[in-house]
Amino acid sequence: MPSLPTSLPDDPLPTAKRWLAEAEALGRRNANAIALASTDRAGRPSVRMVLIKDLVPAGYLVFYTNYGSRKAAELDATGRAAAVMYWHELGRQVRFEGVVVRSPEAESDAYFATRPRQSQINAWSSEQSRPLTDMGELERRAASVAAEKGGGSAAQQPLPRPVSWGGYRLWLDALELWVEGAHRFHERVRYERRLEPKDAHSFTADRWRWQRLQP
Repeated sequence: MPSLPTSLPDDPLPTAKRWLAEAEALGRRNANAIALASTDRAGRPSVRMVLIKDLVPAGYLVFYTNYGSRKAAELDATGRAAAVMYWHELGRQVRFEGVVVRSPEAESDAYFATRPRQSQINAWSSEQSRPLTDMGELERRAASVAAEKGGGSAAQQPLPRPVSWGGYRLWLDALELWVEGAHRFHERVRYERRLEPKDAHSFTADRWRWQRLQP
């Protein structure tokens, strides 16, 4: 089983990106999935799986969702989240903690334009986290959106992004690298840094500081 190097990197992001690339190279379905945890203002937690669409060297990860969903309401209310990626084939995991802000609209527009047309239609059709009578209701709504937007053919032009859907940036102020060890002597290194707001979507950060942790 691989281990962390004795001389640890000053920045953990390249290691996290390399691990993700190695997991994807194995052909694992949704190797970029993370369990994303949030809380409401009363401190009640919730967690769900989402897909990382980018892990940016500046120190944040990007995912997309419906802005009317429960997760969005909690993220907007508290401005913080935690997440974990785990690959059992590699015996590795990466834990993330930090500040959450919405992505710039242009960035969300650009990503939405790359989605398959049916996924675009479904984003227009679903009021995520809202009650649903049956799946037929969603299918009828999707058919209506397809007809309204010019038909369901894949040859049609991409749909514009609905304002109720877009990206989030999870700016990292803590990251932990974990490697499975023999007889539960796992290796853990926790990185931390301070973030200072730069604008509505970005932060400046000081250098990472790290500490090995007991398993």
